[in-house]
Amino acid sequence: MGRHFHLGLSIALLTVLGYAQCSIEKTSNYGNIRSVDLAPSPFKSDIAFAFFKEAHELFANNSSSRANLEINDLCRSHLEKIYSGILDYQEWALEWPDSWGRMPMGLFWGHTISMGAFEECIAASRKFSETDTIHGKYCLTQVPIKNLFSQVKPRNDALQARISYKQKDPENFELGICIPKSCSAADVNIIYKSVVEKLTNEVVTKPMAMENYCRADDPIVLRGIDIFAIVFICCIVLIMILSSIYDAVQQKQGLKGRPLFTAFSVYSNAPKIFTVKKTNNPNVIHCLAGMRCISMMWVVFGHGYMTFYELPHLDRNKFYTWIETPYSMLVQNATLCVDTFFFMSGLLMLWGAFREMEKTKGKLNLPLMYFHRYIRLTPVVAVVILYIMSLYKYSGRGPMWMKIGTQDQRCSDTWWATLLYVQNYVFPYKICVSQSWYLAVDTQLYVISPIFLIPLWKWGKKALVPIVIFGVLCMACTFATFMKEGFTLFRVQDDHVDLRQRLTYYPTHTRVPTWLIGVIFGYFFFKYNRGRTIAMKKSLVILGWAVAFGIMLACVWGPYWRILPGTPNAPIIEGALYEPLSRASWACAMGWIVWACYNGHGGIINDFLSWSFFQGFARLSYCMYVIHRIVQLVNGARIQHDTKFGDYEAILRFWHDFGISLTLSIFATLAFEAPILGIEKAIFGGGSPPPKKPAEPLSSIVTAEPAVTITTNIETKDLKA
Repeated sequence: MGRHFHLGLSIALLTVLGYAQCSIEKTSNYGNIRSVDLAPSPFKSDIAFAFFKEAHELFANNSSSRANLEINDLCRSHLEKIYSGILDYQEWALEWPDSWGRMPMGLFWGHTISMGAFEECIAASRKFSETDTIHGKYCLTQVPIKNLFSQVKPRNDALQARISYKQKDPENFELGICIPKSCSAADVNIIYKSVVEKLTNEVVTKPMAMENYCRADDPIVLRGIDIFAIVFICCIVLIMILSSIYDAVQQKQGLKGRPLFTAFSVYSNAPKIFTVKKTNNPNVIHCLAGMRCISMMWVVFGHGYMTFYELPHLDRNKFYTWIETPYSMLVQNATLCVDTFFFMSGLLMLWGAFREMEKTKGKLNLPLMYFHRYIRLTPVVAVVILYIMSLYKYSGRGPMWMKIGTQDQRCSDTWWATLLYVQNYVFPYKICVSQSWYLAVDTQLYVISPIFLIPLWKWGKKALVPIVIFGVLCMACTFATFMKEGFTLFRVQDDHVDLRQRLTYYPTHTRVPTWLIGVIFGYFFFKYNRGRTIAMKKSLVILGWAVAFGIMLACVWGPYWRILPGTPNAPIIEGALYEPLSRASWACAMGWIVWACYNGHGGIINDFLSWSFFQGFARLSYCMYVIHRIVQLVNGARIQHDTKFGDYEAILRFWHDFGISLTLSIFATLAFEAPILGIEKAIFGGGSPPPKKPAEPLSSIVTAEPAVTITTNIETKDLKA
């Protein structure tokens, strides 16, 4: 009997989504939808043909007058013509059912989407007269399958049981359908509801087709903002060309061009990016470039898995076994790279500020300091926002674009908050450039930095006590939030990830402890270590590296055992302690690496982190940080076919996204970031370096000039499992 049950269920599932056996010819599953005398074909008994046949019978049934009135006349006419064409095996008509989705393999492995052929659908057309042409319209619909799955008896083999962290039986199957453009989603639902209920015995209570998930091959009509974006980019490219020609001519004649005229010169700016000069200047911390670049790659890697998970995988449920692997911890705990950036931000901010305060006898020009930071960070962000709100919508199309290519909708009301760097508090659930929450936090820390800088300058070590107390209170706040809200150790196990992000990930006060560790470390580094090497016994050096690596391993893989099957769930207090303490511990480990490398105790690690390749790449990292997430979303949302979930496939996508992001970052650096520095130098410095200011908290590049200028560009990510 059990065998008969499973056979019946399998047939029902196959019938719902399109691959019922062609031999089922006058089955009661169709109710009043009877098979027709067609030769064997893939269209004979699938849901696509059932849809068009049901429409024909519905319109012909006088008892369905209400439905007839609700469906517009042009839609009815086009459905009838398509149905007649299908019966006559007309190629133009067969394109409509042919482009519908079908039942996929791997339904029980999480493949709950069958997208069909999007391009074939929207290209389908048939002209009957000058005033009557049928065009295709694609819709991604939700077919209910909750009732069918509720009848499935789960396996009881403990060794083969599915992972249950977040996995639930699906309630809907996403099916791509193709309808005439003249039909609205409401028109479709009248027919579609009848077909699905007859096929599945499901009670359809919600619309399966929605207009915002339907697309046709409409002509592109450029809006005002689109035209502005195109003209703006073209003007920037033209200015770069003219500036480069002017600069090249001047240099060949042995003359120095005017700074404002050469600010956009690729001829001068490109060598500044890719040329690396070695220096023994005590103000240069070479290893920071390597730390910055590795962390940036970790950012792209982690964000890549976030997008990768959203793709239409044939075996999506493998994600729940992948979580159990040690390798997955590099993604689940990739948020630690954020703390590397905040540590370096605090360190370099104090370093640069104290160097300036040495020259001004403890004074800071706060208005100029804030202006410099804003004008250096904002242009690239503003251009990315302009792209999202204008040309982004033309960067792709298809089923997945309707699902995850919605960044422009997030920006429509929130763009201004991003430009003011307050989006982490004002719109935490709808951040325009999703990863820009870091820029907001870092800018806010930069604004309040004088509260810590001035006391440290005036009172030295005495000011450390209240600073440490303040940092501990911020850690206690994170702890209390975890306890109150019941957040779990791992994000993947948390049912309130968005709330968790808003309360413990995006807020500035939760990032203060790590940043303050960088400030305190920078104070001692600047006061007692700058310009000299501190000797240490080899045994202590080895011990220091062992402790640092031990802390890093514990932060990344320490909680691993808690996610294994059979391990008791972590108590709430464990996650509440791990969240703030792991971040602070990680920052301390980063402090050791910087100190050891600066004082000659880094060995091969210092050689690697100080590699000249990292010096050049680090100059591109700010633009890469701002750009890379958009590249990932565009590449992921453009997919119109099934994919496979696996680490190898994810790594291939990582290099794909990384390469495109790097290329665009080179252009953005040459077109916006470098010219802004040149213009600022021309206006404020009169040809000489601009007044020294505290290093912007996004910084880890130090130039090789005698008076070091610390430029800032740190990046991070909002990694959610």
